[in-house]
Amino acid sequence: MHEGRAFFSPCRDRSYLKIEDVSANGAVLSALQEFGLGSGRNLYVELVAVEQGGLLEVSAINFAHTTARCLGSASNKEQWRAVGLDADWEAAAGVGSLRVEQRDRPELRTSYGALKSEGGQHLIEATGAVLAIAPGMCRIADGTTLTGWRATLSLDGGEVLEGCAWER
Repeated sequence: MHEGRAFFSPCRDRSYLKIEDVSANGAVLSALQEFGLGSGRNLYVELVAVEQGGLLEVSAINFAHTTARCLGSASNKEQWRAVGLDADWEAAAGVGSLRVEQRDRPELRTSYGALKSEGGQHLIEATGAVLAIAPGMCRIADGTTLTGWRATLSLDGGEVLEGCAWER
C-alpha cells in the first residue's frame, strides 16, 4: 500500500502493477487490509487476477502469508493443499494421491479417482478420507495465513475437520 493505493510486485521482478479490486464489494483488498496489508507492510500473496495495460484486475485470493517468500518451481504434482484452522492437520492432493498428516497420528496416504468440480467447489473422494474445498475467505488461527478457500476433511470413523485450502 502506498498513499492509499495497492500495488503488486511479481516475484523476482522489479516492476509494479497498480491493483484494481474487481471482486464483489472490494472483498479482496478489504480482506488483505484486515490481514495486515498496509503502508510499509508487505505480504506474500497469490491472487486470481488479469493484467491489462499495467493494471492488475484482482477478483480473488488464493493464498496470503505474512512471512512467506517467493516460491521456486514446485517439483511435486500437488493440486491442492489444506491445513486445519489450528494447524493440527495438513492435507496435500494431486495426481490421484491424497496425503493427510495429523498431530500424534500416523500419516494417511491414499488414492482417489478424478477430482470432482462443480459450481466452484471441488471434491476429492479418497479411500478413508474425503476433502471438500469451497470458495470462501479462511484464516488460520495463528494469524499467519489467509486463503480464498475453505476445506472440510471427513475421515473414516466420522471425524470431520475444518480448515483452509489453496490451489498449488
